[in-house]
Amino acid sequence: MRDPWIKKLTASLIGGLIGVYTPEPMWWMVLGIFLWVLLRIVFWRPRDFFGPELWPEILILCASILVGFGFGQTGKFELAPPLTLSPVQVVGELKDWSLHEEGAAGLFEVLEPVTVQESALAQKSYSLRVYFDSEGNLPEGWDLVRPGDTLEFTAKIEQPKPPGTQGQFDYPLYNAVRGLSGWITAQGEADILRPGNPGLSWRVRNHVQELLALYPQDQTGLLEGIVFGDTSRIPEEALESYRITGVYHVFSASGSNVAFLLLLCWNFMFFLPRSLRVGITIAVLAFYALLCGGNPPILRATIMSVFVLLGRLGKGRETGRANGYRGLLIAAFLLFIWQPLILKDIGFQLSFMATWGILVLSNKLEKGQWVKGWPKSVRSAFSMTCAAQIATLPLMISVFHRLSLIGILANLLVLFVLGSIFELGILAVFLSFIPQIALPLFQVSLWLLNGVSEFLIQLARLPWADVWVVNPGTLFWVCWYGWLLVLLVGKAKIGFILRVQLGNLYRDSLPWVARGLIFIRPLVVAMQKVMPPGLVRVFVAFRERAQFARLGIKGERILAVLLLLLFLWSPWNAPDVLQVTFIDVGQGDCILIETPGETRIMVDTGPKTGTFDAGEQVIVPYLLQRGIKRLDALILTHPHADHVGGAGAIFETIPVGWVGIPEDGLEWLSYESFEEDGAGDNLRNGWGEGGLDWDLIRMLEKMTIKRLSRGDKMALDSNITLTVIAPGKVLRGTKSDENNNSLVLHLENSAGQSVLLTGDMEEEQMEEICRSGQNFEADLLKIPHHGSRYSLMTEMLDRINPRAVVIPVGKNSFGHPSPQVLEYWGERQVPVYRTDEDGTIQIRFDEISMEFITGRD
Repeated sequence: MRDPWIKKLTASLIGGLIGVYTPEPMWWMVLGIFLWVLLRIVFWRPRDFFGPELWPEILILCASILVGFGFGQTGKFELAPPLTLSPVQVVGELKDWSLHEEGAAGLFEVLEPVTVQESALAQKSYSLRVYFDSEGNLPEGWDLVRPGDTLEFTAKIEQPKPPGTQGQFDYPLYNAVRGLSGWITAQGEADILRPGNPGLSWRVRNHVQELLALYPQDQTGLLEGIVFGDTSRIPEEALESYRITGVYHVFSASGSNVAFLLLLCWNFMFFLPRSLRVGITIAVLAFYALLCGGNPPILRATIMSVFVLLGRLGKGRETGRANGYRGLLIAAFLLFIWQPLILKDIGFQLSFMATWGILVLSNKLEKGQWVKGWPKSVRSAFSMTCAAQIATLPLMISVFHRLSLIGILANLLVLFVLGSIFELGILAVFLSFIPQIALPLFQVSLWLLNGVSEFLIQLARLPWADVWVVNPGTLFWVCWYGWLLVLLVGKAKIGFILRVQLGNLYRDSLPWVARGLIFIRPLVVAMQKVMPPGLVRVFVAFRERAQFARLGIKGERILAVLLLLLFLWSPWNAPDVLQVTFIDVGQGDCILIETPGETRIMVDTGPKTGTFDAGEQVIVPYLLQRGIKRLDALILTHPHADHVGGAGAIFETIPVGWVGIPEDGLEWLSYESFEEDGAGDNLRNGWGEGGLDWDLIRMLEKMTIKRLSRGDKMALDSNITLTVIAPGKVLRGTKSDENNNSLVLHLENSAGQSVLLTGDMEEEQMEEICRSGQNFEADLLKIPHHGSRYSLMTEMLDRINPRAVVIPVGKNSFGHPSPQVLEYWGERQVPVYRTDEDGTIQIRFDEISMEFITGRD
């Protein structure tokens, strides 16, 4: 039986997807295209083309797409504008609260800011953070608070900026989908104005945490993550093995958890009448969703399960798969109505596509010849795991750029054990009011979890357990899901539809094609001339399918492999002009130079701290998102942490031809230059946390090192040169010898357009360059040292007449960029671009003009 609602729901969701992904400036254009297509359908031979029986349905589907598109556009109003306020006095209600390693965290709804200026914050919810002091205690008053209390305290409020770099995490979207505006960081004590009563879900979770306090925290954190989907109490190193082996989804509290809980409840209450059994199971699922905080994946899975259970009450119910598919679409549609931006949330997308894959693909995979002899339980687990991986593969590559090659095996081996751990854990949660029963259940689940963790750690150590993958582009998505469509519908049916439709199109457009061939023939001839001979031979051989048939190889499989390799090669990612990109890495430098000849050189790699690695979290995802798989050179201007911190992650992921460092007299690669601090950590004085450490030196020892000094010139392409301006004379006894011996580089193309990259040079090095008589004129200037006042030497800057300047800068406590620097360039009426405001800044030099493309408009 065909479900009349499936097409309508699908059309609305497709319209919603287009709506949430359409940038605001293009909204009217896309809407105009929709209306034009709708009018063409209405007035252009509709009944002859669709048939009279399909005519009303086509109109309804078009209207559904149009309504979904309009509603999807309303999601932009949920995004909180960027804002930073500190200090601000706030009054509000504490919604959630829990202790962590570094302090406490919770949810806080602002009821009334004390000052009138912040009245716009009222009735907004924020993620609350309270940190321990140096003695490991919370500030006064915070140890007494509970959810439901009305509090007053001083805080710093942050509403984050939208991402300014490709592949960067979208915090405003993440917050909006979860009903948050940003973060509040408490600064000082809290006054409890009015005590409140915590909700049932918090009392249950708090009681469970008190029971689990008897066990080691690293184990209990993992168990809480599996049961409640809360990873905040899990050490980062414990999560890495789950990521590498592709089992991280167990902490998302989504479909698998709900499925295990549904089976547990349904089988446990086998003796009850069907209607009562369904009602109790729905109530348990709803309560579990509340325990997990109502995150999007758990809501999607819960709503879908509710509709599947309600379907079991009907007399003429459809098959379980059709019920599940309808429930999945209804769940997605209801969540879309609740929050349009949820369609853009990666957690929801992965959860939706994994469930879709299990519903529509697992049955076909289970009937495959290669698994027919397997036990049914193993066959079902394998087919569901493969189906989920297949359905989500393009998403995983495009968002995370990491692919777990061992993921299917790991999921297959630990799926049932993790299911048992969850069922034991959730049963202990529901029975936590009886400690004599709950504690043994927790103990058994922790024993099993410890064994699984050790097993995954060993799997994660295998070579090629996971790999970084470049973004293959939109065509890969089209071919991948096109292949799934062929798998589901069948080659014969797809071929018949294509033959009929293409035949109609051919008859209608034959006169236009005949005219177009006059212009296409010269293009085909030109392509044959430039196409590599090897590629020509491959396609000629492919055309002679009989040659492959004798070997048992089907031609379409060869074509599929060739297309996949072509997408991964991605030759269209090469720039056609000189490009210089200032990547937004926060308080640090990272500059990517790209030439039309596909030479790619990176200058500096951003910072690395205990909580942030620019290489791993920003630079590598950006390069892979752009399809860049290799750097011809990586140049490090000086050894400070904010310039070399991300190098380690790049060396581990991206092949690098050679590494350039300044000939500055500093022993970069000498272990003797390290000293031990009081904690026994090896640190280089003045280089800072995350700077040139032992691990990075070991990596550099394996690289080709070039020491650069004044006068060195590198030909990047036949008409593009990179010249070293400094260091020349090695400077000693300055405010910072490392800064004042930075590599200063001058990039120039054949048209004379030039860029001056200045590292962190300060007044002493600027004066030395001035006296050297070198040409440092530039159309684009990178402001030295993030706009520090110590690099404002007007004698040198007055001799540069840039058309624009760029300041790589982020949050800092140094006052960068200084008001004096901004005032100087303002008086000269030179445009100033800043990575903290504009995001990643790409400048294209076409030998006539400069085009600026910023990550944030």
